[in-house]
Amino acid sequence: MTGQTRAARSMLSRGLAILNCFRPGESELALSELARRADLPKPTAHRLIAELVDAGMLERGDRGLRLGLSLFTLGTRVPRQRMLSELAHPHLKRMHDRTRQSVFLFLPNGLDPVLADGVRGGRGADPAVGSPAESEAAACAAAKVLRVHHPRLTPAGTSPAERRGPRRAAREPSPEELARVAEQGFAIGQCGPEAGAVAVPVLDASGALIAVLATAGAPERTHPVRTAAHLRAAGAGLLRAVHSASGLVPVP
Repeated sequence: MTGQTRAARSMLSRGLAILNCFRPGESELALSELARRADLPKPTAHRLIAELVDAGMLERGDRGLRLGLSLFTLGTRVPRQRMLSELAHPHLKRMHDRTRQSVFLFLPNGLDPVLADGVRGGRGADPAVGSPAESEAAACAAAKVLRVHHPRLTPAGTSPAERRGPRRAAREPSPEELARVAEQGFAIGQCGPEAGAVAVPVLDASGALIAVLATAGAPERTHPVRTAAHLRAAGAGLLRAVHSASGLVPVP
């Protein structure tokens, strides 16, 4: 391997580290915060960020940098994510119609939940418009589910070595909390007084986790046990759709 190749890979790794700095619910980050989280000198971060902006992977916002549309477009081309999103959407829509809460489909990326699809908006709200607090509460609940099931993630999840990246939840759940999630079969997330969420795992026949379904809305309207039962029914419908897709979605 030449020195030039090593340098190129090193720069690629640094650029990916910047993109991985964004945590669920964070729309924009300042350059200094990106440099800190990616463990990069500010001049290096500034140069890489300029290139990522030129490539459309990052965009400049009012308060800092945000993930760019080109990154989203690239993500929609992932076959597994696209197919799961298409198969799940009717079940998300039915769940939204039943609960009048925002409903989300998350896919595992190691210990990070990746939002793949959603039907947003509560009672009387536009389903295309969601509350950032709802998204954050749902991501928080989904992250707890991933931590309970991380030994049995499907191969689409990242490897244990890749899980050591800079992305981490703002507060790691305690072992007691994770034990409660494992026992109850659902997780609860909250974003201040604005939004509460419930999330359940979607497990294949071998018990491996392939997705997480979550709902979020006003905490006083969130009934965890009843909502979890509705989510499990939606997850069962999604699994039936996956298996009837004749291998279009790779599930172990």
